[in-house]
Amino acid sequence: MTTDRQAWLALTAEDVIDPDLPICDPHHHFWDRPSSRYILEDLLGDTGSGHNITETVFVECSSEYLNDGPEALKV
Repeated sequence: MTTDRQAWLALTAEDVIDPDLPICDPHHHFWDRPSSRYILEDLLGDTGSGHNITETVFVECSSEYLNDGPEALKV
């Protein structure tokens, strides 16, 4: 994630109201482009803020397809 985006996100922090409540983050994407990236490391940082994120749902967004491998994962 770019530094300016990190600074913008840091302007607002959510209080952890119930740290024992299991939460499923219902929607996230990964991307790695020259001008912007959001990868597993970023997600782990976001979900490690004290909330009890136990599950996430990855939503494919036409990014990170393979040139080789299983047909379903190719460009």
